[in-house]
Amino acid sequence: MEGNVGRMISFNGTNWVTWKIKMEDLLYCKDLHGPVEGDTAKPIDMKREDWTILNRKAVGLIRQWIDDSVFHHVSTETSAYDLWKKLESLYDRKSATNKAFLFKKLVNLKFKEGKSIAEHLNEMNSIVNQLASMKIVFDDELQALMLLSSLPETWETLVVTVSNSAPDGVVSKSQVTSSLLNEETRRKSTGSSHSEALVVNPRGRPRGRSSTPHNRDQSRGSSRGRSPSKQDIECHYCKKKGHMKRECLKLKFKEENRAKHGDKKQENTTAVSSDGELVVVCDESCVNLVSQDTNWVIDSGASFHVTSRADFFTSYNEGDFGCVRMGNEGLSKIVGMGNICLETSVGCKLVLKDVRHVPDIRLNLISTGKLDDEGYNNHFGNGKWKLTKGSLVVAKGDKTCSLYTMKGKISKGLVNTLDDGSSTELWHKRLGHMSEKGMHVLAKKELLPGMKGTPLKTCVHCLAGKQNRVAFRFKSFTRKPNVLDMVHSDVCGPLKVRSHSGALYFVTFIDDHSRKLWAYPLKTKDQVLDVFKDFQAKVERETGKKLKCVRSDNGGEYLGPFDEYCRSQGIKHQKTVKKTPQQNGVAERMNRTMVERMRCMLSHSKLPRSFWAEAMRTAVDLINLSPSVPLNGDVPEKFWSGKDVTYGHLRVFGCRAFVHIPKNERSKLDDKARQCIFLGYGHEEFGYRLWDPVGKKIIRSRDVVFLEDQTIKEFDKDDQPEENASDLVDLEPIPSPSVHGEIEEDVQPPLEVGENVDIPNEVELENEGEQPIQEPPPQPELRRSVRDKQPSRKYSPDEFVTVTEQGEPESYQEALEHDKKGEWAKAMEDEMKSLLENRTYDLVKLPKGKKALKNKWVYRLKHDGENLRYKARLVVKGFGQKKGIDFDEIFSPVVKMSSIRVVLGMAASLNLEVEQLDVKTAFLHGDLEEEIYMEQPEGFKEKGKENLVCKLKKSLYGLKQAPRQWYKKFDSFMVDHGYSRTTSDHCVFVKKFPDGNFIILLLYVDDMLIVGQDSMKINELKLELSKSFAMKNLGPAKQILGMKITRDRKKGLIWLSQESYVEKILERFNMSKAKPVSCPLANHFKLSSKQCPTSEKDKAEMEKFPYASAVGSLMYAMVCTRPNLAHAVGVVSRFLSNPGKEHWAAVKWILRYLRGTSRVCLCFGNGKAVLDGFTDADMAGDVDSRKSTSGYLMTFAGELSIGNQGCKNVSLYQLRKRSSLQLPKLARSCCG
Repeated sequence: MEGNVGRMISFNGTNWVTWKIKMEDLLYCKDLHGPVEGDTAKPIDMKREDWTILNRKAVGLIRQWIDDSVFHHVSTETSAYDLWKKLESLYDRKSATNKAFLFKKLVNLKFKEGKSIAEHLNEMNSIVNQLASMKIVFDDELQALMLLSSLPETWETLVVTVSNSAPDGVVSKSQVTSSLLNEETRRKSTGSSHSEALVVNPRGRPRGRSSTPHNRDQSRGSSRGRSPSKQDIECHYCKKKGHMKRECLKLKFKEENRAKHGDKKQENTTAVSSDGELVVVCDESCVNLVSQDTNWVIDSGASFHVTSRADFFTSYNEGDFGCVRMGNEGLSKIVGMGNICLETSVGCKLVLKDVRHVPDIRLNLISTGKLDDEGYNNHFGNGKWKLTKGSLVVAKGDKTCSLYTMKGKISKGLVNTLDDGSSTELWHKRLGHMSEKGMHVLAKKELLPGMKGTPLKTCVHCLAGKQNRVAFRFKSFTRKPNVLDMVHSDVCGPLKVRSHSGALYFVTFIDDHSRKLWAYPLKTKDQVLDVFKDFQAKVERETGKKLKCVRSDNGGEYLGPFDEYCRSQGIKHQKTVKKTPQQNGVAERMNRTMVERMRCMLSHSKLPRSFWAEAMRTAVDLINLSPSVPLNGDVPEKFWSGKDVTYGHLRVFGCRAFVHIPKNERSKLDDKARQCIFLGYGHEEFGYRLWDPVGKKIIRSRDVVFLEDQTIKEFDKDDQPEENASDLVDLEPIPSPSVHGEIEEDVQPPLEVGENVDIPNEVELENEGEQPIQEPPPQPELRRSVRDKQPSRKYSPDEFVTVTEQGEPESYQEALEHDKKGEWAKAMEDEMKSLLENRTYDLVKLPKGKKALKNKWVYRLKHDGENLRYKARLVVKGFGQKKGIDFDEIFSPVVKMSSIRVVLGMAASLNLEVEQLDVKTAFLHGDLEEEIYMEQPEGFKEKGKENLVCKLKKSLYGLKQAPRQWYKKFDSFMVDHGYSRTTSDHCVFVKKFPDGNFIILLLYVDDMLIVGQDSMKINELKLELSKSFAMKNLGPAKQILGMKITRDRKKGLIWLSQESYVEKILERFNMSKAKPVSCPLANHFKLSSKQCPTSEKDKAEMEKFPYASAVGSLMYAMVCTRPNLAHAVGVVSRFLSNPGKEHWAAVKWILRYLRGTSRVCLCFGNGKAVLDGFTDADMAGDVDSRKSTSGYLMTFAGELSIGNQGCKNVSLYQLRKRSSLQLPKLARSCCG
């Protein structure tokens, strides 16, 4: 019995069928089944007291095997019978919808390769058992046939065998199950664990002798049937029958003619990629080729590329590289390895890396696995093979005799245009203008693909950004033995221009052992302590070690609170002697290195100085990837992490980039990419950081195409020449007065030769011959310019706006660096608490073949009247989901605005109660029907279980099916409690009571309005909702969906207003101080499509105006509370695809009308609860088509607008007929 208890499972709300059967068995074993059946099962001779004790024992046993997420549903039950019935009513779903869902799930169930047969059988049996509990029973043969039909094509042989061997044609489930388990065991036992290069001999007689005699009875891999007759053989060159390719006269004539006269020049126009792997030949005159035609077999079973020809290699290393196993189980020796360059049929040069030289092999093999590892994509189908990289087609091939083959020319030459040192200059720019010596150190380690040994040309940007005076001598410096033994820190600034986040300073932290660098922008110096705390937590978590010592200067930001914090943490704080910044030479020198890098990058990119913080972030990344003298030429990042570093992801700072626009953000005719400026890398986030000049914001994306030879000046060739580099990138800190005896860093006393000064070695190789600290130049006398300052014509004024207050963070890292990081941290903790309490996921190992979705934190400031709430949401990156695998249907309804207005009108007229509720983390309540895995949330990875992933049990924000699953869960709850949906709006739930009372519930995702006569019944509904969902009772309704609700019960009135929303959009479009007008659209606006711009210049000019955004904002006000805007908004919305200046003037006119009528609102309750309709039309009001426009308005209970609509293409006679005959019917359909 105890063994049975040990195998008992807990009920978590999703495993009802299995748990119910096991619990019934357990109750019978414990002799406690009687109380579950009710008082009728009580033995006659048993006392009432004994029956009560037995009943409580049964209740206690059942509750022991119920999870906390379900426990609160039955926490008040004291009767085993009532408890069991309560669970059955909640989870024993026998509705037609649930039956249909389970039946569909059973029919669509398919066995996936890599999954065990036992798991597949368990899943199918679980569904069959659930249907059986609903009185839908499948006989044994039908179950067996469904099991066979669920197998993939690779099991087709077994399906046929089992079907043919069935006695009398009747298949049993036990027979199929046994066959499947045996076949699975056989497949596992015959599986191969080592890599093989699968070689298939071609048809026909081999050219050379084979060590194995010919045998027709060999294995299938090397056997062949009778050779076809010669008249049936097809030439692979001319495609004619009767001869083979080596006998083709046409081919021989072409080769002889080529040898005499040479190939004619061909002009091909394609893109050029210089990543070291792929080169597209643009002009054969630029290429020195020693080429010959070769055939290559595309082999998906080969572990690497193989050839028998030593003369194919462009680079070759001879040696013993092991053996390769052939298809006939024989072993052949690998005598060499190198690279081969093939010119494909589409004009590309494909470099095959690490090709094995096997003299005994008969075919040239290309491994699809190796190509996949190098970023290529293989496409097979319809007898064709295609190799792509991104959107570029690299090679093509055809299917011949069941093999995919490719023709290519062996190219041993180099592209002349790439020998001019361009690759060296490109890497110099990508690495943020690293020194030539440092680049050669990385090139020797083969870390910079494609970089030649060409000397670096003089870089004018380096001369402008790095020119220094002669430095002083220094003595050698010894690094600390371990990471975090000492950290050097210093603050640089104030700079002369604020960054986009409002920063004027930046603080650096350098680990003494690894020389790893961190830098953070600061608005003020007093932020140093907060930043240091974040830095300390980050590095101690990464390394598992404690920070021991900090070295800084005597600046005021490092005194007082900073000192006290270091003492409380046991951190030693070393401060330099006053007026001796040389003692903090590592940090001082690093500041100079960073500013030099920032100058060079800004100078080259032609970006405004306000981008210095982005340049700083990128400079930090590149410095950590740069060789360092104290590390003997090694890289700080490698020293810090212990992992090899790569450089393939680097791009030139400030270069032009094209970012892919997702489908849901563009229409079919819109561009699929937007032009941006590359700013850097994502750090803890994925993707590149880019500046959108149109949207004036920083975006992140991984789908980017870079034009590294172009900068922002390429956006508009007609612009005036930019300012000179020295004006543009003046980033020297502004001299600031000394604090607490700190000396100004720009005024340093000269050092005597031979003076013993504690100054470390250079952090980078690029200034190895110079000293870390040098005497500064004398301060020049300030001179005031007398020129009139002209604003830049290249950048709009918006591009220089300084952000003075931090808004909502866009990432987890930004939240940690935010001024209100404490509030954001609490918001994230609340979100995680909700996830854990709701048992949203379990931590498991990621199954083979499954992919874990990524997630991110989303932060929002919520304004509840006058209160400000900080909300954090964990959102799954649902764009990674695949339809049919991770989700099926995603549609989910929301309540209509007209329904809200009707119900509020009823509440005003009938004096009903109006209550409001909010569902906390609504999407977390939806049950998932698919198997979905997600990475652990950033910042909340469980210690010791970092390698596990989250198996989602409930839906999460960001999942495509999350809204639908939440709605299905809520709809099921309401139906179970006696509510029904209205036919006109599926988010309006109504329940009528026997005493004549009723309750109406409106649902908009997680916002609810409850309207009813009896407050007691409303409270009962609230209580039931709170038992099933995490609810927040907001009391009487005051605001919903941005609409303010005001009520005067004495007068029986309710007002619905959007004053705050109107003021917000007026502020957004700079119309808050505009002169008001008295009508939505004046008569002088004769808007026409002829006013739309036709030239590209005019269209580009109109793109600067937020026309679509403004019309959308007006439309929301119209739909909610401003029906008087319907006609005006309808007119301006006709020109959304191509608006002109006159159209924009009309939009601003509507905004001016809102400026004067922002306090206008809808009032309910003034009249009787009667439905009224109004209609009207103009006369040929459409300037383009000369058609009339009609419209109607429906009111209920006073001034309430239920619905309004405008339509064209009707004559005045049709409109009159419609208004007299169809308006009552239209009104009835509008009100349901």
